[in-house]
Amino acid sequence: MPNIVYIYVTKGITMKFTLSLFLLFFLIPVYSQTEQKIDSLNNIITNTSKTETKLEAYKEILFLESSSNLDNMLINIEKVKALHRDESCVYCLGVAIYWEGLYHYLKGNLAEAIPYFESATQVAKKAGDTHTSNRALTLLSGIYFGLNDYPKSDTYATQLISYGEAQKEVTDALIDGYFMKGLINDDQSYYSLAIANYNKADSLNTVKNGPNFYNYQAKLYNNLSIVFIQIKDFEKAASYLEKTELNYKKYDNKEGLYSVKQNFGYLEVERENYQKAIDILSETNSYYKELEMKHKEGESNYLLGRAFYGLNKYKLAIQHLDQSLVAFKNAGDTLNAGLSHKYLGDSYLKLNDYENSESNFKQALAIFNSLNAHRNQLNTLKSYSSLFEKTKNHSQALKLFKKFDSINTIFQIKQNEKRVFELDTKYQTEKKQQEITLLTSQNELVQQQKTNQRNLLLAGLGITTLAGMFFFFQYRNRQKTNQKLQELDKAKSTFFANISHEFRTPLALIRGPLEDQLAEPSLKGSQRKNLLAAQRNTKRLESLVAQLLALSKLESGTIKLQVQPTEITSFLNAQSNAFQYVAKERNTTYKIDIPTGNLICWVDQDIMEKIVVNLLGNAFKYSPEGEAVKILATVKDGLLALSVHNTGVWLSEKEQQQIFTRFYQTNSQNSGSGIGLALTRELATLHKGNITVDSSEANGVWFHVSIPISESSYTSEEKLNEQLYPTLLNFTEETNTILETETASNEDAPLLLLVDDSKEIRDYVASIFETTYTILTATNGKEGFEAAQKYVPDIIISDVMMPVADGFELTKNCKEDALTSHIPILLLTAKNEITDQLEGLGIGADAYLTKPFSSKLLKARVTNLLENRRILQERFSQDVILTPKQIAITSTDEVFLERLQKVLDEQLTNSAFSASVFCEAMAVSRMQLHRKLKALTGYSTTEFIRNQRLKLAKQLIEHDKISISEVGYSVGFNDPSYFSKCFKQEFGHSPSDYLKIK
Repeated sequence: MPNIVYIYVTKGITMKFTLSLFLLFFLIPVYSQTEQKIDSLNNIITNTSKTETKLEAYKEILFLESSSNLDNMLINIEKVKALHRDESCVYCLGVAIYWEGLYHYLKGNLAEAIPYFESATQVAKKAGDTHTSNRALTLLSGIYFGLNDYPKSDTYATQLISYGEAQKEVTDALIDGYFMKGLINDDQSYYSLAIANYNKADSLNTVKNGPNFYNYQAKLYNNLSIVFIQIKDFEKAASYLEKTELNYKKYDNKEGLYSVKQNFGYLEVERENYQKAIDILSETNSYYKELEMKHKEGESNYLLGRAFYGLNKYKLAIQHLDQSLVAFKNAGDTLNAGLSHKYLGDSYLKLNDYENSESNFKQALAIFNSLNAHRNQLNTLKSYSSLFEKTKNHSQALKLFKKFDSINTIFQIKQNEKRVFELDTKYQTEKKQQEITLLTSQNELVQQQKTNQRNLLLAGLGITTLAGMFFFFQYRNRQKTNQKLQELDKAKSTFFANISHEFRTPLALIRGPLEDQLAEPSLKGSQRKNLLAAQRNTKRLESLVAQLLALSKLESGTIKLQVQPTEITSFLNAQSNAFQYVAKERNTTYKIDIPTGNLICWVDQDIMEKIVVNLLGNAFKYSPEGEAVKILATVKDGLLALSVHNTGVWLSEKEQQQIFTRFYQTNSQNSGSGIGLALTRELATLHKGNITVDSSEANGVWFHVSIPISESSYTSEEKLNEQLYPTLLNFTEETNTILETETASNEDAPLLLLVDDSKEIRDYVASIFETTYTILTATNGKEGFEAAQKYVPDIIISDVMMPVADGFELTKNCKEDALTSHIPILLLTAKNEITDQLEGLGIGADAYLTKPFSSKLLKARVTNLLENRRILQERFSQDVILTPKQIAITSTDEVFLERLQKVLDEQLTNSAFSASVFCEAMAVSRMQLHRKLKALTGYSTTEFIRNQRLKLAKQLIEHDKISISEVGYSVGFNDPSYFSKCFKQEFGHSPSDYLKIK
């Protein structure tokens, strides 16, 4: 009988170290792995003359020995070969070659196993043994997957699926093919596709429900748990690991249970529960060592090394990482060897062994560079730069940092390209599923109609009752058909809208890194050309997505008219003038003929903008260079007549009739999508107007749009709320304001002041922090300093080169002012010379980041600066008396705290001393004092006064200077019971209880 085969496929530990998993073929019932069972099978072989019976017995013995005694496998493989020689059993030869390959595979000799499995595939196929052939294909896919050769791995997985589908039933090959597809997607970080393929394999396994059902379920849940560990969803990961363990227990799979145990250890390492991880991994390490499973032992040693590193036990970490390195190198596992080198470098660095540290970092980088493993390159570069910072080799550290920034940008672009690929695949999959659903529904209806008609014919045409039933069923089926078609159409529209929205996020994320790269002054001409092409196509894709979304909204009826009084001259000029640059670039004669004067028209500005931009965009797009484009507008008899004309091309009568049809193109070679004009016509119709086209060879192409503009043409529901008019009537450029405020959703969010004279930079940086910070923006150093004094933000990000006052002046002013001296300042600028950085840091800047910058790095710098401030707050909260030398960062902070202490010494015991009195004594506003105290101490003004009084009361009680009854009055509390309540809240005991236990 055929046997289960356990296949160990090892992949990068950081990605999925537990992909040393079992690729099961679940073709037999569970066997008890005992010597008694093997003896029984040998008796069968001895007592039978049938070749088929002997072969099945040998296969069962090989299966049992594959997990207990590998050396005995070779003896029995030779016996199977003898069957081939003695009895000309080609089937036996395929099985023998397959198991010989499996022997090398289980020993960890992957390269030696490949030719055996390739040969087994061919021999078994000739013998008609599809079972053995498919098992070999699965192993080959797994091996090439482990060797990072994804195309070959995917080729074998695709063959498995093809063979499985050809059998018109759920087969092991079909399930294994989808499982391997999931592994490949997973390792390339296509997590959503990986989950989809794993779930596909899961559903097929459920349908098949073979004898190894629980074991295969365990394998699927195991891999899903690793995916969720990688995306940091530890709760789901733990849930899937528990399910994995339960299924392996049902199958009584000891090796599987130890694999799960090691995965739990991996989960605890990622959770930073290092001691718990060590307790788990020590047990798995001993188990794999006893069985001489070298690569698995290497994995557990690697994880133990990481865990001991997390506990600052660096010598133990080095010991385990060295052992893992030997195992990975012996198995030819290059990627994991690189990871061991990386963490060895980290460990030696902690022990100040700079020579060994640098040696390991160099070897790790060489491996990751050869594999294009960007994520690991970035981690290693970060650690390597720390080595140079620690050894004061700043030039090398800066060099590595620049390399880190360059690789990180490429990594981000590739990650976003993956997201777009995943979305596109998801779209194609869902689209195909909808088509299948529609065809299935139609087939069901056709079959139902045939059944009804057959029943009516059998009953006879003369029976009136059956004739009535015929019409009844016909009517009901027609209703069902219409209902199903309506549901599918609605689902299509909803899906189109959702997929359009989903495309927007990765497109925005792609555009950001592209613009960062284009801002790099050292970019070569060819590189800039390629990036500009990518940028243009990104913008084009954004435009197409916007049009698709607008069409979807029109279909679903969610776009509603929102007309408002609009000064039409400035509105149309604003839209038309945007094409002046295009006209100049294409050497096009561009004429704008728009009426002058203050003409107020009732229009929906968003719809009108789309109409004008689409018509002008088409005119410039399809006019050859050197031709003419014209926009003409008139207002008469309550109508706005808008015409756009372009020369150089013309439309035939047939083309004029179809030009507004969705997706129609006059020439298949055109680059357009055929959406724009269809959208324009539907928008004009929605606005109660119309659009026509007029074209001839002599006059080119004219598009005429007519829109009603009087208030009486629209109902109250079609008019915009009057409160929104003032913000939408002006179309000129806004002048710079001292302060632009973007409100965050959380009132307690940190306050971030962003100072930059470029609106694009302000918008981009604000978008990075807008969800977690309340953002204030200013356009130069003078405005920024005024905003800092007024609002006292938690942190300032500022450009250096700005008009009126630059970033250096802003930093100097803030650090010298008592209200703002504590605020961390991060200078964000294109000035990347060392002298500029030294100047910025010399005047008190807390951090310096050059453009182009990584958004992740910027967020990390801001987070670290705020975390340092929080640590200072915690230190202060433990002190009874203010100690400026220990708490403050600048001399200005010291002066402020000394003045604060003086006020407290004079006023704290006064019961009338309140927040307002405190503000007056400090000569600042209540909000300013609140923000300053909150930043330095973590307390509001009122909380700070109460906290200081309670600390003083605690001192008095500890020294028994006065009785408990007098303490509250002495420190400024008028109500003894309120004093006792506050004291207990602060210190956990009432004053009298505290006196007893002190």
